[in-house]
Amino acid sequence: MVNNIYITGFMGSGKTTVGQALAKSLGYQVTDTDKWIEEMEGQSISTIFKQYGEPYFRDLETNALQQISGNQLIITTGGGIIMRPENREIMKEKGEIIYLQCDLEEVFLRLNDDTTRPLLEKEDKSNVEKLYQSRLPFYEEADYTINTTGKSIHFIVQELKSLLK
Repeated sequence: MVNNIYITGFMGSGKTTVGQALAKSLGYQVTDTDKWIEEMEGQSISTIFKQYGEPYFRDLETNALQQISGNQLIITTGGGIIMRPENREIMKEKGEIIYLQCDLEEVFLRLNDDTTRPLLEKEDKSNVEKLYQSRLPFYEEADYTINTTGKSIHFIVQELKSLLK
């Protein structure tokens, strides 16, 4: 089994839910970069975006990846963390990267009522699709890709466990 596991993917792909279920199944600890940032900053991600902007938040993500350390960790990440080459490098050095792929239509269904996503607050579907497409090549650099569309959490966890042996 690998040391640390980084779970990446677009918003709504299931990173947090799958990460928690996988951690429980493997006996690993789980850390979420967004939650870590919120605790360190004492503010929500939405507030950080509004007050300081996206570049500042992206700096915080890089810092989170550098600071979060340990063994047998599952680290769930924000959807844009893969945009910076240094973030991808940190994750590759410290563990395996899993990309949770999800069809955009399902993402829209999952996030329909979610008001906590800063990038969804002001974007229409075509802009969200452009954002997804701009990130896709970086997501695809992951060590493993799992499509979560229409799958149960249990099934996804079993699929991941078989890949990570």
